[in-house]
Amino acid sequence: MMKFNNRGFTAVEMMIGIGLVAMLTTIMVTTQLFVTKDQLKLKNQLEESIDTNLAERILFMDFNGIDPSYNNLTLRDDNKLLFFDYYPDLPANSVPGRLDRSIQLGLGKGSTRKEMVILVQDVKAGPLANYDPVAAYEVGKAPDDFNTAATLQFQGLNRNHWVSNLYKASNPDFWTNGRMLMLDTPARLRPVDTAGNVNMKVAPRSPVFVGMIKNDAVVNDATIREMIDMRNPQSNVLMDSVDTFLRRAPSIGGGQAIVRLRPVRMVRYYVEPEKDESLEGTPAKLFKQTYESGRWSAPMLLADKIESLQLKRDSVLKRMIYFKIIKSQKKSTTGQQTAGL
Repeated sequence: MMKFNNRGFTAVEMMIGIGLVAMLTTIMVTTQLFVTKDQLKLKNQLEESIDTNLAERILFMDFNGIDPSYNNLTLRDDNKLLFFDYYPDLPANSVPGRLDRSIQLGLGKGSTRKEMVILVQDVKAGPLANYDPVAAYEVGKAPDDFNTAATLQFQGLNRNHWVSNLYKASNPDFWTNGRMLMLDTPARLRPVDTAGNVNMKVAPRSPVFVGMIKNDAVVNDATIREMIDMRNPQSNVLMDSVDTFLRRAPSIGGGQAIVRLRPVRMVRYYVEPEKDESLEGTPAKLFKQTYESGRWSAPMLLADKIESLQLKRDSVLKRMIYFKIIKSQKKSTTGQQTAGL
């Protein structure tokens, strides 16, 4: 016959049981807190990664059409050199000064500027096209003396809807007020001194004119002239109008010039301070604007909590730009106890 102990647990057994339960509870709570902390950290890192990737994706789309910027923009890098210098016809040992270019856009240590502007092709508006310079003029009657040129009276770039018809298939609304257009040529010129010597130390470029459509005309303003070098590389004459550009466009292999027309956009990136005591350094917000109809558009936030936007070119012999957004780091919390631990 079996005997049962009906007296229950002893005090010692109760203490041991309670101690084990307390230990298990402490382990579970501590583990849960650490898991939650790691999850929050991972969530924050993921959000920052998504934010950075989206901003860099927008930058990549803009920089994909940056060809019009080379040798035309007056943007200076951190060493006061022209960032968009490009030498396609010289070996490295013939290029004056250093080959690399770098810009750090930000508010903190090492940043030399708070804003920058680039010129990009507006691929959505239409492709690059050839323009017939004669289309802009009313040609007078041919003189009896074949050594005398006929009169040319400038009528406008879109005379007889020439440009509108050119882009009619791809974009019926191409000729729209506020759209920026760029005229250049395939020719690449350098300054020439009085003795006829070509200055090979200067990057070669074409004369250019950049303006905005305004009714039937294409005009530019002080903002465009400030950002873009529209002087003739040889004569240093300012290309201040479509008429001036077309009359002075250099010929290539013959009497008539080859003129190229393309829609472009002027894009501005700039930073503003961001107040966040939890971040180290000098955090900032990165914004983007587009120049339209003579004014900058409403700013679009690209990324927040950034330390800088870094751009680099390894060599002025290549048209390649590397860029990266550097995010601000959280201040160290070493020595601070998390509530509940």
